[in-house]
Amino acid sequence: MSNPPGINKSGSAGSGQASGEQPFKDTIIQLLANQHALMEELTEQVKNLQAAPRNELVLDSLATNITEFVYDADKGCTFDTWYGRYADLFDADASSLDDAAKVRLLLRKLSPAAHDRYTSFILPKVPKDFEFKETVDKLTSIFGTPVSIFHRRYQCLQTTKDESEDLISYSCRVNRACVDFQLKKLDEEQLKCLVFVCGLTAAKDSDIRIRLLSKINESQGMTREKIIEECKSLATLKQDTVLIGSHASSSVQLSTNAVRTETKQKPKGKFGGKQRDNIPKSPCWSCGGMHYMDECKFREHKCRDCNRVGHREGYCSCFSAKNRTKKEHKFQPKPQQKQRSSKSVTVGSIQQGRRYTTVGINGVPVELQLDSGSDITILSYQNWEKAGRPPTVPPDCSARAASGDKLNISGMFSATISIGGVHKQGKCYVSGPQLNLNVLGADAMDKFGLWDVPLSSICNLVASADEDADVAELKSRFADVFSDRAGVCKKTQVHLDLKPDAKPVFRQKRPVAYSM
Repeated sequence: MSNPPGINKSGSAGSGQASGEQPFKDTIIQLLANQHALMEELTEQVKNLQAAPRNELVLDSLATNITEFVYDADKGCTFDTWYGRYADLFDADASSLDDAAKVRLLLRKLSPAAHDRYTSFILPKVPKDFEFKETVDKLTSIFGTPVSIFHRRYQCLQTTKDESEDLISYSCRVNRACVDFQLKKLDEEQLKCLVFVCGLTAAKDSDIRIRLLSKINESQGMTREKIIEECKSLATLKQDTVLIGSHASSSVQLSTNAVRTETKQKPKGKFGGKQRDNIPKSPCWSCGGMHYMDECKFREHKCRDCNRVGHREGYCSCFSAKNRTKKEHKFQPKPQQKQRSSKSVTVGSIQQGRRYTTVGINGVPVELQLDSGSDITILSYQNWEKAGRPPTVPPDCSARAASGDKLNISGMFSATISIGGVHKQGKCYVSGPQLNLNVLGADAMDKFGLWDVPLSSICNLVASADEDADVAELKSRFADVFSDRAGVCKKTQVHLDLKPDAKPVFRQKRPVAYSM
């Protein structure tokens, strides 16, 4: 049985209508999705447009509250000090800014010189290539304190209060020095190393001091045992260097002697050809250095004081006397027989050419003669009284002159000796009242390290005797005798006697003016 035509017709029509509506729905859904995405994009753009002016306002507001950074290490204006003042501002107030904005704000407050130095340091990169923390670390390294941690600790131990400084300012300075000391990072071994190096103040320990300071700054794990090993290593290195130098000089000397023996055999000296030591027992006469005369580098030097060649400034008297002695022995013919003779030498001024320096004894200036041949420093009785008569004790040694005679030393005392602004504690010996002796001995020269210092820089050359000083002293002691006013002699009476053949002479009276 077939279906009615109307029913089949209606079913076909319904399926065709449904298939035509599906593409339309898909199109509507796609349009709605595009519209939603567009609205989200517009919303994001609006948010960004609103956030950009707000970030600029924050940057401008923070920039007005931050002072410009100007690097000055001498006055303590370093980057870590400046950044420590505004660290909370960057962490809290600028928390809404990203790293790039913080970097711009930080570089914005650098001075032109500091900004140019930083940009030159990071080339070929640019400031935007680094994050904020990296930028702070680099600026701290570039504009930090140019001293080591050892220097800070040493300065902390040397802190003293100034006379014009109040207690609060002094307390702040002590607190800052103790913070820079970094006591928490200092252990017991490092403290021992610090005390060890601070005690190496002698001039001969300068090489060891530099070596140890370099090791302490490079490594934080230095111990006292390692320091001792470094000292031994440096001492061994010096010995090896001297050994190589002495071997080279010995080779040259041997070759020279071989050439000379072909022409004329060199006679042996008084030491029987014994090899001399590397270091002489006494300083060089031409410059004061610890070497022999033939090794002196001032042999061709022209002295600016006496215009002679062969010695350093300040050694004119020693060198000239030595040369005269050598020339006399060199050109004087050897006598056939020993003859006894006496020579009379007239000395015009025994103090001519001597060198004196002004030395402070307990703050009192005293003129002392520089005498490297004297083992002790001696003051005359008059200068001891001038220094305030400090209490003395019996001398701990017996002094003798170059002739072998015993010197009259009445006592000794401990005093603060000052030379050129340097103050040291030392012993001073007092001569007897009849002995006018004022010398600065080798003990003081060792204490102040004057062996390597030119004598002309610490002494005054006395070209003639001290008559002027003696006359000035006499004038001060006997002011009435040397005064310009007329004196009266009361010790004797004067008698005027006329000559036997004297005749009186008439002289006309002189006219005298008078008022009308």
